[in-house]
Amino acid sequence: MTTSSPPASSSSFDDVAQAAAVDSPVRVSRSIMVGNVADDDNDDDSFLDVSQSNSSNAATRGSSSMQVNTTIDDGFNDDAQSASSKKSTRAKSSSFNMENLFKESVADAGLNAYGCVFIEVWIMLPDGTALIRVEPGGHWMDPSFTNSLPTEELQEQARELDRYARNSPPGAGLAGTLYEQAASSSTRRVYWRQIKAMLNDPFVQRGSGERMKRLSQLGIGLVGSVKFSFQSTSGIVCFFSRSGANMDLLRSSMNEGFLIGSTDLIGANYAITKNREECAAMRRELFRQAIEKVKREFRKSQQPNLGSLVRSQSTIIALREARDAAQSPIADEDVVAKMKKKIIKFGKWTWKRVNNSRKKWRGAKMHGPPRQSFMDCAGVTFGVFFTMLTVLKIANTLNNSADPEFKLDGGWYASSLCIIFALTPAPVGQPRQIFAAHLWNTLVGLAIRQIPTGTTDFMEWDRLTNPNSYGLPLLWKQALAVSIGVSGQAKLGILHPPATGLSYAFVSSNKYSWGTIVSVYLADAVVVGLAMLMLNLSNKKQYPLYWLGFGWEDTGGTIGSVHAKVKSAKTLFSPRSMKVKGDDNNV
Repeated sequence: MTTSSPPASSSSFDDVAQAAAVDSPVRVSRSIMVGNVADDDNDDDSFLDVSQSNSSNAATRGSSSMQVNTTIDDGFNDDAQSASSKKSTRAKSSSFNMENLFKESVADAGLNAYGCVFIEVWIMLPDGTALIRVEPGGHWMDPSFTNSLPTEELQEQARELDRYARNSPPGAGLAGTLYEQAASSSTRRVYWRQIKAMLNDPFVQRGSGERMKRLSQLGIGLVGSVKFSFQSTSGIVCFFSRSGANMDLLRSSMNEGFLIGSTDLIGANYAITKNREECAAMRRELFRQAIEKVKREFRKSQQPNLGSLVRSQSTIIALREARDAAQSPIADEDVVAKMKKKIIKFGKWTWKRVNNSRKKWRGAKMHGPPRQSFMDCAGVTFGVFFTMLTVLKIANTLNNSADPEFKLDGGWYASSLCIIFALTPAPVGQPRQIFAAHLWNTLVGLAIRQIPTGTTDFMEWDRLTNPNSYGLPLLWKQALAVSIGVSGQAKLGILHPPATGLSYAFVSSNKYSWGTIVSVYLADAVVVGLAMLMLNLSNKKQYPLYWLGFGWEDTGGTIGSVHAKVKSAKTLFSPRSMKVKGDDNNV
């Protein structure tokens, strides 16, 4: 008559599980033996059934050890398969929940942000070659906005934009342009852009899908972008609004604070997905190793069932000692080992950057800028000819005058006229950019010119009359002036590429002085005035698009924005407002 071993106590099972998890930082309980946390009670019963079946299969004590081991292996294999299926089911369920969490965070941002009708989440690929929209769940469109569109064609166009988006190279297309703008600033805030202005900007490289044009056709005219970066994942979240949305409310501190916070939540939910999958894989591997260790102990001890193994104190002690040894604190590494790790890490980082750079050499396969019509080119020819002729006449008059303080080189304006007449909507050709960039570069050139000059050789540093002083080579001063001129324009937001030549000219020659600034501003006024007269005769062009560029179209531009701020300040500091505020404080 075959007798089965008595079932082991709950504490004995815990000891076996804890001792088996030698390398496991995960839960050391019954769940590690079966891979499921939620069904501990059921797992105890199933495990007892396995031990009892193993005991009944070993019908006689005189059977060979091979039969016992085979039976035990079969029992453990069946149980391991059951545990693996349970963990697989739980992993799939958890992944589904994580996917829902990411999707819900995107939808929550759209539902609660003011004026938001469409959201997209874009991430940069690890090699830096393109931005991709996160799928699934990385986009949300307000159903009420789609249903409010006047025609079925526009509604289907909106659904298509929500369903599909092409990859965008950095610096090109809508997503690439917004990402480059957000990534180029050290301050983290919401960057607002008008889609209509981006469409009119010839310096914005558009993608093949005409995404900006189709968004504009739907009445979406504003987009705010916020960058996120968590661990090795970086990207942006784009918040789209209607053209007629109230900019004061959109740009309020409350709304922008919510957009930034929502971006953090969305970015964190996405970034954690990869690490969570890696942690789940590690836990599954640790569970498999724990099962293998228990199986090895069965083979070594020749125990016919789990109950016999639990009663073997020597086996339990050995497993505990192995677990404690594996979980002991890691000894501090010496300085050499730490330096070696840092060098290896830096080498891997450098190789990754170089390899990613090599991939970008292939280009983004974008289409070149379109050609202009013959009539447009004829207008450009006339405008540039007449304006350049006027500037050269002014320069000759000033250069031939008795006062040498007001010298001017008419060639400085050749590139500026190219931008103004051939690339009229470009932001770099607007009056603010021209006046401010010219002033900045002249000041930079005059400042760098004060540095003592040595020779014109590249690396030779000559002593001047004073043997204790040295002069900076002229080539170095010229390069320094140009570099500061360009970087300063970028930082101040007054980029006008042709103006950089002034920093080079002023640092190279002493014939240009403070009086030249007056001449430059006189020529600037003439160029802008003539451009306004001639360009606005065309029904296709408008110049300028803005003067100071501090406001928005719906707020009346810069003047409207200033009036609104003055009105708000008057209301805030009016006697009635101060009195009400004082009464509130007394209450």
